[in-house]
Amino acid sequence: MPTEPRDVSVREDKPSGTIEVDRILTDPESSSETTAKNGLQDHLEVNLTPEEIQAEKKFRLKIDFIILPIIATIYFLAALDRSDVGNAAVAGMDKDLNMTSAQLSYCIAFFYIGFMAFQVPGAILVRVLTPPIQLGCAAALWGAATTIMTEAQNWQTIAGLRVVVGAFEAFIQGAPLYLTFWYKPHELATRGAIFLSMTSIAGSANGLIAYAIQTTMDGRHGRPAWRWIFLIEGIVSVGFGIIVLFILPNTPERVKRGFTAEEKAIALRRSKEAYNVPHTRLHLRQFGAAIRDPKTWFYSAMNGCSAMSQAAWSQFLPVIIKMNGYTANEAQIMAIPVFAVAGVTAICVAYLSDRFRRRGMFLTGCALVTATGWILLIVNGPRQLSYAGTFLIGMGSTPMTILELAWLNNNIIGFTKKASAVAIMNMTGHVCAIAVSFSFRDAPLYFTGKGLGLASSGIAAILAPTMVMFLARQNAKKLRDKDTPEAAVLRAKSVEEIYDGHPDFMYSF
Repeated sequence: MPTEPRDVSVREDKPSGTIEVDRILTDPESSSETTAKNGLQDHLEVNLTPEEIQAEKKFRLKIDFIILPIIATIYFLAALDRSDVGNAAVAGMDKDLNMTSAQLSYCIAFFYIGFMAFQVPGAILVRVLTPPIQLGCAAALWGAATTIMTEAQNWQTIAGLRVVVGAFEAFIQGAPLYLTFWYKPHELATRGAIFLSMTSIAGSANGLIAYAIQTTMDGRHGRPAWRWIFLIEGIVSVGFGIIVLFILPNTPERVKRGFTAEEKAIALRRSKEAYNVPHTRLHLRQFGAAIRDPKTWFYSAMNGCSAMSQAAWSQFLPVIIKMNGYTANEAQIMAIPVFAVAGVTAICVAYLSDRFRRRGMFLTGCALVTATGWILLIVNGPRQLSYAGTFLIGMGSTPMTILELAWLNNNIIGFTKKASAVAIMNMTGHVCAIAVSFSFRDAPLYFTGKGLGLASSGIAAILAPTMVMFLARQNAKKLRDKDTPEAAVLRAKSVEEIYDGHPDFMYSF
């Protein structure tokens, strides 16, 4: 005897990529017919009972407390090891190794060479290697490379090891994709903000750690403070990476421990509603689709702009503060609240973006705030005004990368296509980060770097609303063509065959 199917409905008024179906499926014959004709059918949101809604809320809270702290810690440690060169320089590394300003820029920029080179494998291999192995091994290996820096005797050794650190840190770029296996599209920005804002929080902590090391450990066992910075932060990353191998849950279809059968069923349903196909394989044609998709390049251009401001601000913040007449120790301490406020702001902005299910307008606002901060630095007025500018840059630029990543994940589907688009976007961002690293060479005012920060944030303020208009037109075209014979043929294809080009998939903006 056939069982009564679950009611399924999808709502067009939701800008999260969910679509409208004109009717609710209520009988087996209708369900079978529609499933055969609509490849998006398996990904439609299910109407849950009140009890099921409560069960899903409990499940979401559970993964919030299991997955997010692990990913956040990984990003926190990655950000520590990524930015410790700036703190080490303030602690005396540049003097001990006879570094010029240009050589310090090389040491900072060379990180991005390794980081860029491994963006694509770092994104697309997360299903192949599995998240625990990929993320855990990456943390342990970049931590080992950071630890070795403590024995460096010249700037070339630091620069070479920075390439290695960047290569292994590239593999944590699979983490945002990993979240899309567990969370729905309108839940991503807030969760992404929690771990991506670790970059800012780590900057705050790094300044505090560097200050503590400078004041308590400088000269111990014959080691200057900057060597202790590399040693301590590197060892912590190695240890936590090993722990991740055993505690991070696998993908919903592969997870074996820590969840009940009911929770596994909830996880699989939620994963499908986020347009994931369990056990999907890599498809080379989707890589080509990502390259041909103009959305990939829109997001990449926006990310490049935000990365320029973010990299200039995070890498050179202690130096920028110090140039206003503060001592090295004062600069380390004064950087702490700047990073902390940026991290908190990022989480708040991401929450509002998820709450209102809008990305473009929040990105535009963040870009304008960032531009205002750079203007305050360029004016070079009272040092209190310049210090205020560093707050505005952090508050504006830190949420931008988070929103761009969430926006891309909302609007590009098909695992390999999405992973490839994320990799391309990240590579573009890091090319721009390298460029801005070399621009901070005209000490002590650094007008070139500040000018690039202002220009990039201004361009981002134009690109975001342009993207909104582009996506709105794409949605209008899909609605206009939804009853054509061509749309009927495309409608039968799965998301792994036709991706976000499915006639019933609506873009969010």
